[in-house]
Amino acid sequence: MNTSNEGILLMLDSNGYISQILFNNLSISNNNNQMSISPKAGSLFSSLFRDEDLQRVLSFLVDIKSKSASFGWELFLKENYCSLPVSFGGAMLENRIMVFGSFSTVDFSRFFSGMMVINNEQTEHIRKLEKERLKSLNSKSADSVLMFDELTRLNNDLVNMQRELSKKNHELAELNKLKNQFIGMAAHDLRSPLGNILNFCEFIEEEPENLSSDQKEFISTIDSLATFMLNMVNELLDVTSIEQGEINLSKNDYDLITCINRVVYLNKSLADRKNIKINTPTFPQQLIINIDKSKIEQVLTNLLTNAIKYSFPESIVNILIHQQADEVAVSIRDHGQGIKSDELRLLFKPFQKTSTQATAGEKSIGLGLFIVKRIVEAHGGKITAESILNSGTTFTFTLPTK
Repeated sequence: MNTSNEGILLMLDSNGYISQILFNNLSISNNNNQMSISPKAGSLFSSLFRDEDLQRVLSFLVDIKSKSASFGWELFLKENYCSLPVSFGGAMLENRIMVFGSFSTVDFSRFFSGMMVINNEQTEHIRKLEKERLKSLNSKSADSVLMFDELTRLNNDLVNMQRELSKKNHELAELNKLKNQFIGMAAHDLRSPLGNILNFCEFIEEEPENLSSDQKEFISTIDSLATFMLNMVNELLDVTSIEQGEINLSKNDYDLITCINRVVYLNKSLADRKNIKINTPTFPQQLIINIDKSKIEQVLTNLLTNAIKYSFPESIVNILIHQQADEVAVSIRDHGQGIKSDELRLLFKPFQKTSTQATAGEKSIGLGLFIVKRIVEAHGGKITAESILNSGTTFTFTLPTK
């Protein structure tokens, strides 16, 4: 296959469409047949090239627009034209793009010189044609040009906004990291003295005969407030670890029924204060699954204490188990006030509370369910909530059995 030493000169509009063919002697000799390359006015310049070269063609045009001129781009025409690369260059001429090419860099240089002669001789003529073309643009074409320019400006603005947003996100991530470090340090420093307060309260309560009724009430109040604060500190530490991606599970095979019974036993006194009965599941055998025992007991404790907290005195809390092929579902159902349907979405978000109030004035900072959700998900399960106002709420979480 032989290629001629001539070239091609095209004028494109700002959108890459061929508006004029100023010069074209680009041809190929193949088996003694001369094949001419015949671009058509009104077609896209990129339609002359192979599909795999389209990105480079677009980059070539963008480079011309951004730099006013660009040279030395080797692009492959469609295979029915030629399998050899064509060396292209181009320059901006007012609002149009002049593109020229030839088959070799040597011929390209000579051809480019010839182009300059042709261009110098016909500059005024081309400018006149350009003015006439601009005048002949109908309003729709003019609007399209304006729209293209506006879209380009908006795209540039969007890129700048994305860069600024990325910078701000990085700054926020650093601030959040510092916040977590501060909370972690403060919570660690608070946990030790609060534990001491609880130990002293327990020591004093062991000898109630030495206390008056008022003193017993004071000690009980101190114990209650210190317990609440210690729970809050522990929840803050859990949230800090979770936000830093530090849910480290120590999983082993445990009997889930034993875990449930242990949590019920530890929280029985809390239920007894409100005369609430806890119905536990009767399971004929052990239910061995691979879990982090302490973490799952934390999940069960949070859900059970919430059920007690928001249940009316002398009501019932039911714990149900449903075993499926590859997972087990645990449900804790109370018969309390229920939650408004439009507030259910707040349940598993940190520091969010619903309008439902604890029936005995118990306190909460709105972190427990957020922690529960993350622990369950870390085990490969999920948690849901269903509620009917004035009838009660059911929390159900699943754990994989395989």
